[in-house]
Amino acid sequence: MTATHLGHPILHFLNTVCDDGKQRHKNSFRDAGALHHVLVGAGLIEATQPVPDRGQVQSLLLLREAAYAVLSAVAAAQTPDREEALMLETAIKAAVQDARLQFTAGRFGVSAGPLGGIHDQLALSLLDLLRADDLGRLRECQRCTHLFIDNGRGPGRRWCAMSRCGNRAKAATFRQRRRATSP
Repeated sequence: MTATHLGHPILHFLNTVCDDGKQRHKNSFRDAGALHHVLVGAGLIEATQPVPDRGQVQSLLLLREAAYAVLSAVAAAQTPDREEALMLETAIKAAVQDARLQFTAGRFGVSAGPLGGIHDQLALSLLDLLRADDLGRLRECQRCTHLFIDNGRGPGRRWCAMSRCGNRAKAATFRQRRRATSP
């Protein structure tokens, strides 16, 4: 899935789960190198950034799940759980405290400071999403837990991607209708 398909690069990180329902038990990457590849592909980190070690991966997964819990609540127009919101707030504050202000191509930007690493880069990207004008269009797939920004004009997307969940949902509906009409 491309970053434009999801609406924001950080959603690639939040969607690094292989759930076929509303479970978040299995990662979609096999190891730290594969996670690194996903983050580079989404434009969240530079390819020269070192591959995270086991402890860093665990810290990133805690950040991912706290961010997912908060953003899932936002997508459902509910108040996020206090514990996850506090964890996300703490991560963002720590990243901002060490961040660097950059001026490039006529725009100001914020990047992780020298001490921050991947964790801070992801926290700053989460802050960018939380401050985005289209946060109100954040949706959660009806079939899995993947999040996306719905930029459509119609009644709204229901699935993270037609190829991933939309086709499965439509096939299940078709089979259900067929069973109901068969003698």
